[in-house]
Amino acid sequence: MEQKKNCGNCKHYLAHYVKTNTSFMPMYTGHCINEEIPWKVRKINVTDVNCCEKWESNEELKKERKENIKNIIKNMRSKLIQIEKILADDL
Repeated sequence: MEQKKNCGNCKHYLAHYVKTNTSFMPMYTGHCINEEIPWKVRKINVTDVNCCEKWESNEELKKERKENIKNIIKNMRSKLIQIEKILADDL
């Protein structure tokens, strides 16, 4: 499946979020963090239109992020098992 070319799907796009009471919500704005583009030329408050020629897919970033989260959860599980054993020994 080919990814639609827009700034929101670019690996150089940094989305902006707002904190609510219990979570973070996307603001539907963001900015470009591509270091190959001079700061004065980078788009600020980017929307999903008018992508630049430096657009690159963020699919790899998404895969890496999911894999990192998976590893963190595995590590958390291991630590929780260790804590459970310590607490069981103390009772």
